Amino acid sequence: MTTYNPNFLDNTDIFTKDELEYLEELNKQVSLKKFLNNKSYVDKFGLDFIYTSALIEGNTYDKLDTLSLIQYGRTAGGKKYSDAKMILNLREAYDKLITQDLKPSKDTFKDLHYILSNEMVAESQRAIPRDSEVTIMGCDYIPLSTKEKLDDELNYMFKKLQEIKNPFNQALYLHNNLAYLQYFTDCNKRTARVMLNVVLKENNKMLYIPDEQSVKEYLKSIVNYYETGNHNLFQKYFINSYEKVIKMIKEVEISKQNESDIKR
Repeated sequence: MTTYNPNFLDNTDIFTKDELEYLEELNKQVSLKKFLNNKSYVDKFGLDFIYTSALIEGNTYDKLDTLSLIQYGRTAGGKKYSDAKMILNLREAYDKLITQDLKPSKDTFKDLHYILSNEMVAESQRAIPRDSEVTIMGCDYIPLSTKEKLDDELNYMFKKLQEIKNPFNQALYLHNNLAYLQYFTDCNKRTARVMLNVVLKENNKMLYIPDEQSVKEYLKSIVNYYETGNHNLFQKYFINSYEKVIKMIKEVEISKQNESDIKR
């Protein structure tokens, strides 16, 4: 078994220089401002973020079920209530991300968990550090078990975050280590994914939208980080996900341009 290693929090150099330059090039192709000012983009990619983020957590709703729930409040027959609630919580957190100027802070972290954990954990455990052991399915990693130590490590994490200059390094550092710390009883990874986007949005970078084809890659890369403290697999996963979002938006833009060029 692998126990919590505090030295992981000192690894702040994540992407290579070439990778950072490539991510910046991708950002030049699709501006965050343009994305946020286009309701169809916000809604379409919001659905993708919510659906895939729930899928990562084992949610059984398919994409059409998720759309029907978000748009019309229709729950899917034969599905667990908790699956519907998870999706609705993710929608609320995504809406907060889009509409508010959030800062990557402990307060934001706890506020988002309070939203994401609604009816997913006991009321007394929402936005509160756990004070008992947790186990990670499919992984040999054993997180810390006392709230005092969890608080110490969370404080140190946010202190180190301020030392990181590049927003992409900041975003992955925060995501991977919040997921690693397992500060709450549940809903840690989904809170970490929203926090990743809090960092990107604050720095005027296009958002990260996970895609359903890469769920296994996400899970494999985060487990690899738990067990080794190495960001490499998650770096590759993140770059591939980022490429896909940029490519999809560019394809929409090209299609719109082609339509405007049609003369009758």
